[in-house]
Amino acid sequence: MTDKGFTLIEMLIAVTVSALLLTTTYGIVSSVSRTRDRLSSDGESFHLARVINERMARELRGAYYSATSANSLFAGGQDENGATFLQLATTAATPASGGSGIVVVRYRLAEETDGEKVLLRDEYPLNNQPASERPEKRLAAGIENLQLRFRRGTDWQPEWRSSEQAGLPDLVELTLTVKGADGLLPFLTAIELAPLQKSL
Repeated sequence: MTDKGFTLIEMLIAVTVSALLLTTTYGIVSSVSRTRDRLSSDGESFHLARVINERMARELRGAYYSATSANSLFAGGQDENGATFLQLATTAATPASGGSGIVVVRYRLAEETDGEKVLLRDEYPLNNQPASERPEKRLAAGIENLQLRFRRGTDWQPEWRSSEQAGLPDLVELTLTVKGADGLLPFLTAIELAPLQKSL
């Protein structure tokens, strides 16, 4: 009785089946890994947009305006350099202002030397005049666009100056576009200003 081994054809079939199984397994693992990385990147972008939206919404809901205080100017739109900005006095102070009470908050979307955009923020007490060279702090990178619209009654406006429009808008529409793994992700929020703050 002689031992029988595998034939060459059987060996080739076994190697081919193993190669197909390994290739399929590698493809599945690679696809899962890419999907996980994309979801992780998009999750970070969603989190960034949510944090910025919530912070700006809290400050807008606490907006303060007084016709007798020039420092309580509520302004937004585009500045002289074409950069989107928002400036307002608000009761939603943070430790960054060095105290509590009413503070002035300024946001500006700036372009850096490498072409990337960054959202800058500054905060100081209402009764302090900001220095012209006051440094703005980097709030977030990866912001591709920031658009604002303002509404009073039924009219939407791309710009707002409380000194010209005599007070605060009723509603501010904020569109924040951040970079995701597969492109740009826009986030739209409409924020209603607290009506009790308008008459202060």
